[in-house]
Amino acid sequence: MSDFFSSNFDTLPKALDASALSNTIIAQNLANVETPGYKRKEVDFENYLRKAMGDSGDLRMKTDNTKHISNYPNDVSSVKPRVRTVEDTLITNDGNNVDIDREEALLAANTIRYQSLSRLMDMTISGYNTVLRGVT
Repeated sequence: MSDFFSSNFDTLPKALDASALSNTIIAQNLANVETPGYKRKEVDFENYLRKAMGDSGDLRMKTDNTKHISNYPNDVSSVKPRVRTVEDTLITNDGNNVDIDREEALLAANTIRYQSLSRLMDMTISGYNTVLRGVT
C-alpha cells in the first residue's frame, strides 16, 4: 500500500504541473489563432513519464557512467513537461497552424484531466492522513 501512495505522491504533482502548463499553452494557441505565421505549441509530458516508468516499449540506451547522456529520464522525479512548437502542419495560407476546434477540444480534455488528477491527489493525501491518524 505504501508503494501506491509514494508513487502517486511523486507523480501526481508533476502531472498537475504539466496539466496546468498545458492549459496555459492551449490558451496561448487560442489567443494567436489569427496571428499570421504563428505555430502552435504543445506540452509533451506523458511520453517522458512513460519512458521514466519503463512503459514506452522503446529501446533504452545503456549507460554505465554518470557522465553518459541517457535517452530516457532516470526516474519519475527527473521528468519535466516540455513545450515544443509544431512546425510540420499548416492550416491557413498565412502560415498559422492553429485549428480553433482542435484547441477547444484539447482544452476541454485537459480541464477534465486536471480535475481528475486533483481529485486523485486529494484521495492520496486523505490516505496518508488516515494512516497517520491510525483510523481504521
